Amino acid sequence: MAWMQMTRRMKIDEAKAYVAEKLGIEKIDLTNEEVMRQIREDLGLGTVVSVAGSPKGIRAKKKIAELLGITIRSVELFKSQFD
Repeated sequence: MAWMQMTRRMKIDEAKAYVAEKLGIEKIDLTNEEVMRQIREDLGLGTVVSVAGSPKGIRAKKKIAELLGITIRSVELFKSQFD
C-alpha cells in the first residue's frame, strides 16, 4: 500500500482497495499473515522470511511493480543495466 500512497498519491483506504483488487482478495485479507504469505509465494512477490527458491530482492520488486502497474526506480535502474 505504501507504494501506491507514494507513487499514486492514494489515501490508505484507496490504496488498500487497489492492492486487494490486483491480488484478487478482500481488503481484510491484506492483514491476514497466512493468506498474504500464500499469495506472495504463489505470485512470486517474495516473503518476509525467505523461502528457498522463492524470488528475493530485485526479482520480487520487479514482480510487485508489474502486478501493481507501478514504476519502482531501483527496478528500472537494474533493467537499464542490461539494455
